[in-house]
Amino acid sequence: MKGFRLALGVLFVSAFLNSCVKQSFDNPPDTSQIDPKLPVNATLGQLSSMAIEMGANTYRKMGDTTVSGVVTADDRSGNFYKQIIIQDATGAIVVTIDQSNLYTDYPIGRKVYVKLKDLILVNYHGLPEIAFDASTASGSLRLVNIPSAMMQKTVVKASYPNTVTPEKVKFVDLFSNTNKYLNKLVQLDNMEFDASAANVPYAAPSSTSYATSRTIKDCPNTGSIVMYNSGFANFQPYITPSGKGSITGIFSMYNTSQFLIRDTTDVQLTSARDCP
Repeated sequence: MKGFRLALGVLFVSAFLNSCVKQSFDNPPDTSQIDPKLPVNATLGQLSSMAIEMGANTYRKMGDTTVSGVVTADDRSGNFYKQIIIQDATGAIVVTIDQSNLYTDYPIGRKVYVKLKDLILVNYHGLPEIAFDASTASGSLRLVNIPSAMMQKTVVKASYPNTVTPEKVKFVDLFSNTNKYLNKLVQLDNMEFDASAANVPYAAPSSTSYATSRTIKDCPNTGSIVMYNSGFANFQPYITPSGKGSITGIFSMYNTSQFLIRDTTDVQLTSARDCP
């Protein structure tokens, strides 16, 4: 009986200790829905307009300004590199960060606040962006991304997930009001790959080319735009479809207009094509 009571005592103490250990190692509380509600004193539309008015390949140091937006494009597929794109109701902008795998902190649908003090607003070959610094010492504009050590305090995470819905835009409207749509997530209907860009890999391998341009067309109309695909994207070897339908992506600029998809789910060309 004494041995039995001792065994019960050991079991009781063991259960008590296990309970304590479990409580000590519980996962931290989920803070993904917490919005710090930082005061915002500028819109992304205002920033974008300011950058455009500065002119291509110019930049300015920012003061004590905070903006917010929801991530509409990240680097998960590899088609965007060391950058995220955020958007609010007024506009959108690129945020460059010197770190890979940004999607683990800033996935599509994450709301963020960006503290702009001591960062720069830059018009990079016609595209509004936020960076840490820039230089023209080499004769061309070179950007310095926001250091990873500054990331958490400068690009502050807020609620997740938030619904991200592309804006449906007619192809002709995209070019009649280019500045309005720069960096925005848009959906273009009645699109096809050009005959030379259909049924081929999205991009050449990174060993031979950093990126590949594939032309997409507004059929049966005559408008077209270059889809820019990175050779480092995980969909690089995938074959482009030959049908017609909708394409969703970021309307971008590098001296001339470009279109960037986030991954191949943005390409829904399931109907019969109209153009040769």
